[in-house]
Amino acid sequence: MFNLFHLFRKSGLLDGAAPEKDIFKKKYQYFQSLLAGNNMALELITDIEGICYGEKPFTLEYILDRTELLLKVVYDIAEDLNALSDGRYPELFDAVERIGISLLQELVRKKEIEPTAPTMSMESLSLENASETGGKAASLGEVKNRVHLTTPRGFAVTAYACYQFLRQNRIFERAGRFLRGLNIDDTGKLLELSEQARKLVLEAPLPPDVESALRLEADKLVREYGPGVRLAMRSSALSEDSESSFAGQHSSVLNVRPEDIITAYKEVVASVFNPRAVYYRRSKGYPCDHVVMSALCLTMVDAAASGVMYTRDPNDTRKNVILINAVWGLGIGAVDGSSATDYYEVEKKTLQPTAMRVSDKQTRVVRGGESGLTTEAVPDDIRNERCLTDAQIATLAGYGLRLERHYGRPLDIEWALDGEGRLVILQARPLNLDLLCDDDTCPDEHATPGEEVPGFPVLLRGGCTAARGKAAGPAFVVTSDHTLVNIPEGSILIAPQTSPRYVSLLGRVRAIVTDVGSVTGHMASVAREFGIPTLVGTGSGTTTIPHGAEITVDATSRLVYGGRVEQILERKKPVNPMKGSPTYKTARSALKKIAILNLVDPEREDFSPDNCRTLHDVIRFSHELSMREMFRINESLSVDKSFALRVRVPLPMRIYAVDLGGGFAPNCAQECTLTDIVSVPFRALLQGMTHPNVRWVGAVGVDIKGFMNIVAESAMAGPAQDERMGGPNYAAVSKEYLNFNSRLGYHFATVDTYCGLNVNDNYITFSFKGGAADIGRRSRRAMLIAAILKRIGLRTRLKGDMVKGTIAKYVSPVIEEKLDLIGRLLGSVRLLDMVLADDGQIEWYVEEFFKGNYSFERGK
Repeated sequence: MFNLFHLFRKSGLLDGAAPEKDIFKKKYQYFQSLLAGNNMALELITDIEGICYGEKPFTLEYILDRTELLLKVVYDIAEDLNALSDGRYPELFDAVERIGISLLQELVRKKEIEPTAPTMSMESLSLENASETGGKAASLGEVKNRVHLTTPRGFAVTAYACYQFLRQNRIFERAGRFLRGLNIDDTGKLLELSEQARKLVLEAPLPPDVESALRLEADKLVREYGPGVRLAMRSSALSEDSESSFAGQHSSVLNVRPEDIITAYKEVVASVFNPRAVYYRRSKGYPCDHVVMSALCLTMVDAAASGVMYTRDPNDTRKNVILINAVWGLGIGAVDGSSATDYYEVEKKTLQPTAMRVSDKQTRVVRGGESGLTTEAVPDDIRNERCLTDAQIATLAGYGLRLERHYGRPLDIEWALDGEGRLVILQARPLNLDLLCDDDTCPDEHATPGEEVPGFPVLLRGGCTAARGKAAGPAFVVTSDHTLVNIPEGSILIAPQTSPRYVSLLGRVRAIVTDVGSVTGHMASVAREFGIPTLVGTGSGTTTIPHGAEITVDATSRLVYGGRVEQILERKKPVNPMKGSPTYKTARSALKKIAILNLVDPEREDFSPDNCRTLHDVIRFSHELSMREMFRINESLSVDKSFALRVRVPLPMRIYAVDLGGGFAPNCAQECTLTDIVSVPFRALLQGMTHPNVRWVGAVGVDIKGFMNIVAESAMAGPAQDERMGGPNYAAVSKEYLNFNSRLGYHFATVDTYCGLNVNDNYITFSFKGGAADIGRRSRRAMLIAAILKRIGLRTRLKGDMVKGTIAKYVSPVIEEKLDLIGRLLGSVRLLDMVLADDGQIEWYVEEFFKGNYSFERGK
C-alpha cells in the first residue's frame, strides 16, 4: 500500500551555487513535471468518477488502486510546486497527508465481526441477531419465537465462527491473490478461479472450538430425535436478504447425517466462492469480507409438498393477492424455478383462490437413502393433482398475511407440508418493492399475451413475466451447462429451465427465455434485480426459437418475435446494480474527498493549503500557484548575457532569451532571428508584435505636440532604433512555454504562457502596469486594455493603472491566436495614456483595435 510518510521531498534542490541558467531550467523542469502530474491526476479523478457514476460493476480494490496512485501523483505535484517556489508552500504536504490518511482509512476499513459463541439455538434467535447469524437465520428465529409459526428445530452457526475459520486459514487473503483482477464476464476464468477458492475452504481445518460446538449441537438433535434424524445445512450470509437478495447464490446441503455436519458446514462456507455468488457479489458491490457466512442447521422436513409464497404479486403491486407455487416433495424445483409448479393466486381478504393452474408434475426431489437427495417419478395418480387443498391454501395464505403484517412489508416465503399435514415455514425474507411494478404498464402474469406488432412473425406466445422489459439480439439455445462459457455478449439466453447458475451470465445476455420456471424462483428474483427482461414457463422456447436467429423478446407482453422490432425496444438509462451496496457507498463517500472542488476562486483569502479539503483542491491550488511562480520568473530574469541569446527582430527593443529546451533552432549560439524561433508561444506573440499595422515608433491616435512630444521622444531615446524602448526585455522559452518580461518606456508588461498539445496545460497570464502620464490617464489606459482583453476572452482584474488577465484550457491554435492579438495590443497601446482624456473615449479605441486600426488614426 502507498505510504504517505516515506516519500522523498524535493526541497533544497535549487539551493547552492548553481549557474543562473541551470536554475531557470530546473524551475521549468519542475513546472513541466507539475503540469504532467496535473493532467495525470485529473485523468485519474475522471477515471474514478466514471467508475463510481457509471453503469458497470466495480471492486473496492480497483478504487483503492486508483486512489493510491492518485495520492502518489498529488504528492509529487506538491513537491514540484515547492521545488519551483523554493519551498514556499510546505503546508501542502500536510494537506495531502491529512486527506490521504482519511481516504485510505475509509477504503481499507474492514467489516467488524463482533465476537460471539460459535453457535446459537433457534429458541434464542430474532431479527436483532441478524449481525451475528445473518438474515436468514435471524428471520426464521423471528418467525418461530415472535410470530409463533411452526418451523424446524435447529441452531445457527455464527458469523464469528466463520470469521475465525477464514482468518485462521487466511482464506480471503489467499483467494484474493487470484480473484483480485478477475473479469467476472469471463465465464471460463470465473469458473476456474472460483473452484480454486472453494477448494481452499474445503481443505482447511476448522478451529477446534467451532468444530466442537458443531458436533455438540448435532449430538443434542440426535438425542432428541434419534439417530435417524437428518439435517439441512443452509447458508445465512450476513448480506443475504438485505438490500440485495443474494437469492440462490449460496449453497444448502440437505439430508445430512449428523456425523457429516463438519463437511456440510464447510460446503456452505465454500459457497461464498460459487461462481454465481462471486459474479453476483462483484456486480452488486459487496466485498468478500462483507459476505461472512453464518449457517443455519435445521432438522430435515420430509416434505410431501413444498414451494414458495409471495405476499405481493411481483408483476402488479396493485393487486391485493398472494401468489403460491407448489411441487410434490422437496421444494428445490420451486425455489430455483427449475420445475413445473402448481400456481395459486389467493385473494387476501377472503383467503380464497381466485386463479389456479395445476401442472403436470412428472418428477419430484425426495430424501435419498442414508443421505443426499434423489429425483424420482411422481406416481401417476398424483402427477396432475393439486399439491394443496383449498383449506391448506387458506391456512398458508393466512400465515403469509400474519408474517407480512408482522414485518410490515411484502415477503418471499419458503414453506413445506410435512407427512403429517402440518405447514412449516422454512424461510421468510423481504420481497424488494423497488424491483416491482406499480404502474399501468404492469401485465397480468397469466392473462392473454399483449397486442402483437404487425409485420413481424411471432415465434412464441405466453409464459410468465418474471422480469419486465424488451430486448433484441441473437438467440443462444442452451443444450448443457458446458455451453455457458460460449455464450457471446449481447445474446438472448434460451434455456430449458431457470437456474441460479445463469446469474454469472447476466452481464452478457440481454434477455432470458425458459421452457420451465416461475416468477417466484431465485432466477426470477435476480433477473428483476439486474433489470434483465425474463420470460419463464413458456413450455417450448428451446424447440420453437432457432439457435442464432435474431429475435426480440417482449417479456412484458409475453411475446417473442422473429427479427428486430425496433419500435418497441426501450431506451431506458442503465442503472448500476451496485447502487446502495457497501462498495458503492464507500466509493461515493471516498469520492467526496477526491473530486469535489472547494477552492474555486484564487482571489479569495481562503485559497490556501490549509483550506484544501480534497485532492482536487490540492491539484487546483498547485496548478494556480505554479502559474504564478512561473509568472514571477521575470523578477530574476536580469540574466547574464553569457548564456542568453540576443533575439534580433524588427522591433525597437533589445530582447534576450534563455532557452529552457527546444525554444530555438539548434544552430543558434549567441544570436537568432525570427526564423530561428521554434517556441510556439514566442512565435505567436512576436507575430502579433511585428504585425505590419502596428506602429512602434511615433505618436499614436492624434497629432501630439508640446509636452507629449517631449515625453514620447524621451521614451524612444537610445543609440539605435532597437534600443528606443529603454532597458532590455527578457524571455524564458521552450518549445511550448514563454515568459516574456517587457520594459517598454515607462510601463511594464509580462506575458506568461504555455501552449502545448494538452488542453489542460494551456494558459496565458498577462500583466500591464505603469506609464508616463498622470494616474488618471494611466488608469484609463488600463481600463482600455482590460476591455480589449475581455473581448479576446481573458478574465481580467483591474486595480488603478495595473491590469491582469488570464485564460486557460484552450487548444493550441486558439492560444496562439490570442497571443498574436496580445502582441498587437502591446504595440498599439504603448502611448495611449497620453491621449485618453476621459472615459468616453475608451469604447472607440476598443472598436478601432478590433477593426485592425492599431495606430488609431481618425477616419481610417
